Amino acid sequence: MAKEVQVIRATKFLDDEDVIRVGAYCRVSSDSTDQINSFLAQVQYYSDYIRTNERMRLVDIYADEGITGTEMKKREEFMRMLKDAKNGKLDRILVKSIFRFARNSLDCIEAIRELKNNGVSVYFENDKIDTDKMNSEMMLYIKSAFAQSEALNCSRRMATSVRMKIEDGTYCPSNVPYGYKLEGRELIIVPEEAEKIKIIFRLYLSGMGTTAILKYMQLHEDTDIIWTRGRIQYILKNERYCGDCMLHKTYVPNVLPLRRKKNRGEEDRYFIENANPAIISREDFQAAKRIMESRRDIFLKDGGGAKPFFTGKIRCRKCGWIFHLKCDETETWCCTKRGKSLDVCHAPKVKTEEFENAFMRVFNVLQANRKKLIDDPINLLSSLKVKCNLGNNELAEIDGDIATLSIQNRAYAEMLSVGNIDQVTYSEKSDRIKKKLTELRSRRLKLLSADEEERCIEELRMIARVLDKQPQAITEFSPELYDEIMDVIYVEQDGSFTFKLKGGLELRVRQ
Repeated sequence: MAKEVQVIRATKFLDDEDVIRVGAYCRVSSDSTDQINSFLAQVQYYSDYIRTNERMRLVDIYADEGITGTEMKKREEFMRMLKDAKNGKLDRILVKSIFRFARNSLDCIEAIRELKNNGVSVYFENDKIDTDKMNSEMMLYIKSAFAQSEALNCSRRMATSVRMKIEDGTYCPSNVPYGYKLEGRELIIVPEEAEKIKIIFRLYLSGMGTTAILKYMQLHEDTDIIWTRGRIQYILKNERYCGDCMLHKTYVPNVLPLRRKKNRGEEDRYFIENANPAIISREDFQAAKRIMESRRDIFLKDGGGAKPFFTGKIRCRKCGWIFHLKCDETETWCCTKRGKSLDVCHAPKVKTEEFENAFMRVFNVLQANRKKLIDDPINLLSSLKVKCNLGNNELAEIDGDIATLSIQNRAYAEMLSVGNIDQVTYSEKSDRIKKKLTELRSRRLKLLSADEEERCIEELRMIARVLDKQPQAITEFSPELYDEIMDVIYVEQDGSFTFKLKGGLELRVRQ
């Protein structure tokens, strides 16, 4: 006899005693007075509605104020609502309309699916859509698509309105730069703030960097605003302070998500000369602009941001600060403390070619006096090292083992070349020797890193090997040769240079 299977469909129902945990979501997309009133009205409405319903228990009101609905991740309260739903704190969510929930159709559908997977239904009151009773997402998708289209159209209308106002001269800026206040449609100078602007430009034109100016403003100028390096850079770049105005520096592409981007020529920009009273002269503004561009070009020099060769290689002997290349055409280096500290450093300025010529002189002297400067110190340090270790020099033993293994490897290679051993035997012997050599060299490096004296001897030996490969005198500067043997250059207060070689040897060159 065939078995009959009866399917009992799952049915979600609530007893009279069951209480639904309800949350409400509210949102407005601007901070205008009308929108704020609408926002407060939404919060009040749902608070009263849920509290008066005996079968509903208010969990929370999730309210995003002044936030766009085109990008879900920017709405902190919306994301908190999704998190609470995932954690099982909600059964149902009430929303005024799909327009309030999301204006991006993809975000809307994904959020609804996530909520349904967590057992949470959404009711859109104006649209009469209940996701708990909805068999298809088609209507929801259509409604959210309309909301998305309306958001794009609204953005387009706003952009067109702003552009038309700019072109007919009726546009009034919503943000007023520091140093001005808005009276009617005109920018008026605030004398106290204008003085701060003048100080910033005066310090910058005197050679100070933005970091030093920041320190000065923080120490000497008491204002209600918080001084930052970015704020100072913004002031130095803002053409408003010389009386001009560039509008439409940024724009919003008419695609979701609606994000503001810098206008790099994608849309028209509008330049208005003598748009407002000037705080500084146009000459000073252009001079500051040239300094800023020349400093930026330093990092773009030699193609793609390559730094000048001596960057980080020169230090001031008195204060210890690194020298940097000054932003002019003379290739002049000066102590960084001049521009980044309120203290004055009197170290002399030096041209690049002076460092190059001084290095060539040092190398030629080093090569001519190699025995006295390199070979004798190596022999003296080595003998002292052996005496201090009472003859138990582990590094010397390792060096001896390395030399022996190298001789053995060459011997096996000669035997292979004359046919005394075959390739297989040679490979076995050679691989065993190479493995042992690698272990010995690794031990040697560890000992060198832990032994300052031995590291010094090794670096001097390295310089000796470099000198062996070079001519007795050089007439052109070689960056590669410099990096091989030099550690740092110290600029003395009297204008002379002290070259510190690897191994600790210092040689002084007078100009």
